[in-house]
Amino acid sequence: MDRADRLRTFVEAARLGSFSSAARKLELTRDQVSKHVAALEAALGAPLFVRTTRSVTLTSAGETLLVRAQHIIRLMDEALSAVSDLREAPRGALRVNAPMSFGLAFVSPLIGAFHAAYPEIALRLELDDRFVDPARSGADVTLRIAHLAQDLDLIARPIAVAPRVLVAAPTYLEARGTPRHPSELTAHACLHYGDLALGTQWHFARGVETATLTARGPLCSNNGDVLHEAARAGLGLTVLPRFIVQASMATGGLHAVMEDWRVAPEICVYALYSASSKSLPAVRAFVDFIQARLADHSALARVPASDAVVHPPADDTTETPPGLPPP
Repeated sequence: MDRADRLRTFVEAARLGSFSSAARKLELTRDQVSKHVAALEAALGAPLFVRTTRSVTLTSAGETLLVRAQHIIRLMDEALSAVSDLREAPRGALRVNAPMSFGLAFVSPLIGAFHAAYPEIALRLELDDRFVDPARSGADVTLRIAHLAQDLDLIARPIAVAPRVLVAAPTYLEARGTPRHPSELTAHACLHYGDLALGTQWHFARGVETATLTARGPLCSNNGDVLHEAARAGLGLTVLPRFIVQASMATGGLHAVMEDWRVAPEICVYALYSASSKSLPAVRAFVDFIQARLADHSALARVPASDAVVHPPADDTTETPPGLPPP
């Protein structure tokens, strides 16, 4: 029995709130779990749990240890998986979930090249504009467009920055005028994402100056392509990722508005996956491939090297990150 086994047992008992549940998860007996925890407590000289006949709860020392133990276990699993990856080529089934517009624009065109590079990976690509909980969807990789990624027990790897832009059709601007300041948008028709708060709240920044408004107009949708077409038809202004509207802007079908203001916050395309996934070699192959192919795309921006990997939060929170509805 080594320290790694003791720490893993402790983390599972703390996460599940039960020695019996931890024993089932780790395929141990309850007595083995108790011995692992007792040995850890003896080595530390402090009790980690308050035990009752029905449950166990963490002491203050246990809470302190849990924060660090979770991080240690994740790093250890990643290290072991990385060595394992070197022994064999990525293979097997790989299930990927992506937003509809992003998947069609960026993932779908790369499927042929990805298959040529990794012929032993059977890719299952699911495009869905509904909010998908990465921890429960069953997907090996979830691509998400958001300004924050802190999912329980997942690694969030930013693969590209997705700048957004405020646009409108020239016919709309001729009829209603061109706004120069965010405060003027309250008098305009705003086409916005539905259902999520960040869809109706538009935020802008110019230097140290910021502005926020609630977008209101004749249409809301959870799909960026729908908003794109509505804007092209002259129904109003909309805020969309540049990759959706770039072609229309190039042909004059849409014009950028208030270009001296930045749409905030900056959002990234994240690949979310588990460090303990059985498909980790295939996951890493897919994420590396997608990131490399998107690095020089004109509608996206590179992720700063310092942000290459965002590890999940150390505490055991179940809160999902606030994010934009998938374009």
